Amino acid sequence: MRDLTKDFDYDRLVREEKEHFSQIAVTADLREGGVQAASAWQRYWDRQRPAIQASGFANLGAYLSRAMGDLARPIEVLSLGSGYCGHELTLARSFTRDYRIHCTDINEDLFTQARAVARGEKLNVDFCAADINFLNLEPRRYDLIFAHAVVHHVINLEHLFAQLAEGLAPDGILHLVDVVGKNRKLIWDENEQFANALLAQLPAHVTRGVRLAVPEGDDGMEGIRQQEILAELRKTFTPLFELRHGAFMRFVCTHPELGPALGSSGPEAQHCLEFLLDCDDSAVRNGLLRPLEIWGVYRVASQR
Repeated sequence: MRDLTKDFDYDRLVREEKEHFSQIAVTADLREGGVQAASAWQRYWDRQRPAIQASGFANLGAYLSRAMGDLARPIEVLSLGSGYCGHELTLARSFTRDYRIHCTDINEDLFTQARAVARGEKLNVDFCAADINFLNLEPRRYDLIFAHAVVHHVINLEHLFAQLAEGLAPDGILHLVDVVGKNRKLIWDENEQFANALLAQLPAHVTRGVRLAVPEGDDGMEGIRQQEILAELRKTFTPLFELRHGAFMRFVCTHPELGPALGSSGPEAQHCLEFLLDCDDSAVRNGLLRPLEIWGVYRVASQR
């Protein structure tokens, strides 16, 4: 497969990635903070949890501990683009049998706090610097490959998915949580227009007259090929469970003005937020708008 990073100033992109993620606020449980921790965005995820819980994959540690209870070796987990490793530490705590979690990231400096937590809690988690644009995996090794909000930073998508298929054990699964919208912008133009039409119907004293105006970005590898993720994924993997969701609410809930206004405790703001959440869900469910988000568990297509 051709190395597509050669079509870019790749050293600059890597440098921008490292600089950006070294400056992000981090929560106490080592997850991305700032707007990602806003109450309106948390309410959005509360609405997705029933479907995820019903899938049987919400607690992957418990699922794998049951499904692979006869293994004579530890359950092997590979995490891609682990960052601050809050999700991976939570996963480690959920196992009820022997496991090993291998965390990778292009920026090894992000591991500092997670290393200390893993050591203090005696969690079987190790950490390694790796660029997943050039990933090479040992064949049939991993029972779970965990990719949380990282694949939309990948240029060599074809190489990555081929390696993930190669690296999974015969009954192994891929867990993918990511965004899959318009390259470099994420939200599709028609989704943005729809959201603004809805905002125009809400009381101006709640929305403060604010509308979405999402710019296209060009820093780092953020969203560089994200609209191609699903098509490339489908060539190699088949879903055991897949939730496509979120037509525009990410941009409403994490907006620096709209998010706090709609996430306030006042009943009018709460009603407006629930109205927007209902519209977002209905637009995706009925095929009116393309979803921007995906939460899924997959198996290599030939193994289904």
